[in-house]
Amino acid sequence: VNYQVGDVADHDIKAAHDFLVTDETATKKKREDAGRTSLAIYDLDEETVQHLGERLDAAFTMMRAIFHQPVEGSGVEKGASAESSRAIHKSAKEKALEQEKDFEAKLGITISDTDYAILVKAEFDPRFEDAVIELAENVLAGGVVGNKSVLLSQMQNGVVLRSVQSGAEHRAMDVLSYLSVEAARRQMRLRASAILDEENRRVRTSMVHLAQGLLPPNITFNRNETELRRQKAVEAVKPVFFQVKKGEMIVREGQRLGAEQVLKLQMQVQGKLGRGVFFTMLGTALLGGLLVWLAVHLAGKYIRRFSTEIKDLLFLALVLIILLVLTKLSVGVADAIHSAFSFISQAAIFYMLPMAAGAMLVTIFFGPIIAIIFAFFLALLTALVLDHQMNLLFYYLIGSLVGVQGVVVCRDRSTPLRAGLTVGLTNAVVILFVTIAYQKVFTTQTGVALIFGIVGGLLSGVVTTGLCPLAEMAFGYTTDVKLLELASMDQPLLRELMVQVPGTYHHSIVVGNMVEAAAKSIEANSLFARVASYYHDIGKINKPQYFVENQAGGENRHERLAPSMSSLILISHVKDGVELAKKYRLGQGIQDIIQQHHGTSLISYFYQKAVDLQEKQKNSKGGDVPQVSVEDYRYPGPRPQTKEAGLVLLADAVEAASRTLTDPTAARIQGLVQKIINKIFSDGQLDECELTLKDLHQIAKSFIQIIMGISHQRIEYPEPASKGSEGKERADGDPGHRSAKRDRNGSREDRDEGEEDLKRLGIF
Repeated sequence: VNYQVGDVADHDIKAAHDFLVTDETATKKKREDAGRTSLAIYDLDEETVQHLGERLDAAFTMMRAIFHQPVEGSGVEKGASAESSRAIHKSAKEKALEQEKDFEAKLGITISDTDYAILVKAEFDPRFEDAVIELAENVLAGGVVGNKSVLLSQMQNGVVLRSVQSGAEHRAMDVLSYLSVEAARRQMRLRASAILDEENRRVRTSMVHLAQGLLPPNITFNRNETELRRQKAVEAVKPVFFQVKKGEMIVREGQRLGAEQVLKLQMQVQGKLGRGVFFTMLGTALLGGLLVWLAVHLAGKYIRRFSTEIKDLLFLALVLIILLVLTKLSVGVADAIHSAFSFISQAAIFYMLPMAAGAMLVTIFFGPIIAIIFAFFLALLTALVLDHQMNLLFYYLIGSLVGVQGVVVCRDRSTPLRAGLTVGLTNAVVILFVTIAYQKVFTTQTGVALIFGIVGGLLSGVVTTGLCPLAEMAFGYTTDVKLLELASMDQPLLRELMVQVPGTYHHSIVVGNMVEAAAKSIEANSLFARVASYYHDIGKINKPQYFVENQAGGENRHERLAPSMSSLILISHVKDGVELAKKYRLGQGIQDIIQQHHGTSLISYFYQKAVDLQEKQKNSKGGDVPQVSVEDYRYPGPRPQTKEAGLVLLADAVEAASRTLTDPTAARIQGLVQKIINKIFSDGQLDECELTLKDLHQIAKSFIQIIMGISHQRIEYPEPASKGSEGKERADGDPGHRSAKRDRNGSREDRDEGEEDLKRLGIF
């Protein structure tokens, strides 16, 4: 509200916060005092006597030269008579009298003819020159000031004497001892008899006149420097402030506003709070930064799976900063709204802030543990920003915790809205409790605050719903809602997988079911694991016929390829899968599982085939044959880094091996599952994920149940003998099947060895 002096206040106005107001009267008085007490600057010329002596010496020397040089044209020779000498001397005096103006020019003063005649008569005796210098030196030693009346007006605090030559300064208090020019001249007359005691009165008077004419003041008032320093002293005076405390009554309803009250209102509404606010903000920011740093440091050290990636820390920091800035901006808005509508309190505006949205967003992307910690720090920092209002700390904290609980399981876009409604109702209850705790009467302001609290909860839900998709795109996060969308058969990539590589599609669906069941048994993220399983082999879309599940009993293309080429084709499906995941924006988590679902495992069939081929070449050709490098037949990795990635690796291998069982009895399925898990464990593929031996035992049980359900016994119907023979031939003729049988079922010795290893692992 733009109040003017003389306006009448239409309601009581109190200070919403502490702030400072400039006391113009006190500041003006203080500056006037500073200007008045600033010391005057006087320049002291310490070389005045020296300069005076140089002028006298130049003038007297010039004139004495006239008496010591022959006069040209006189016709008088050396050794002339006394009469002739008198004539020469007379001629020199006449010439000296003629040069009176030159003498005055050298001295810089005008002297009387009488005084000049005495000097000529004495032939400018050096004694007179010395006497004049001594007279001047005696009075200048005590200080001669040009205008003593000005000096006396400035004598209260003393003056500053500054040397013209060195610039050194000192404060002079006894300025009464300084002589004015008139007083110095009078003192010269008194001292003349002592200095020129051998001369007659007329000569002494002439020398005094000469000394008085030459006497300059050696202390002069420097007006420019004095004014400059006085101005600096005034400018150095800081404004005088008086503090207005929070809650202090500025003006009452019906009261006419004075200049001071208008100034207070302007300072409050316009936010001109002085330097104190800057330091308050700086201190709050530093304290908040320290708290956040400690939280991140401790969370990264002691909380499992807490991400310290720059992307995740940036997201947390952005959410925190945006909410704190929103809180700070709301202070001015709350004051303005309360000034316009007195039935709306400042606290009601704070109740409407969607603080719970921050914790809800963090829950959706990072889980409840990180969100609870985030909620504590957000509530604490918000209370600091709002002038340590502890009731708001509890209000925001409780609302945030309820919001966390509401979105722990977020499987559709409407979940945050329902959670926001719950937060709003909780906010209303907290406001009632705060009203009771502070023993306040239920008023219109309380009713408005209740409504604003409910609105704040609803806003939290709306903000969370709106920002989730934006955060998913900007930071590459994958939420449960996004996962459910990816699991839909309407997804273009899944439809392409189903049409072009049906064998891989069926394999992926079965792996997804196995992984989901196992994830639930070990408390991993079952939804994420299942959806990631659907996409883990999407790289096979590019070369479907090179993978046995898509050959449908047809030609095995690997029979015409070298083992190394077959290995490269199999390995390439991982890289192709990652590129497709990026293209279709499946999220970083699914990309990681695609990249890790084979770890660094060995493609044993083609590696063994390459070794056998090498042996044949040695036997047939002899000589040196290049060694087969086992690294050329391993997947590039990395190994699984999470439980979910480890589950996909295990399920992928177990499901592929289970399809080779000719008689899938319960015992054979159990032995196969345990052997595959043991082999992967022994190869070190699970060393970098968080799966424990207890987890492996639960995973094996889940896998066995799923495979037994898929491979249940069916009634055998009689078939023509020729058809059965053909089917047997095809199965036996497929090198992929033969190798799988040999590798998966193994010899009796392998089974015995595998059982011993499984007993050692505690999963058999």
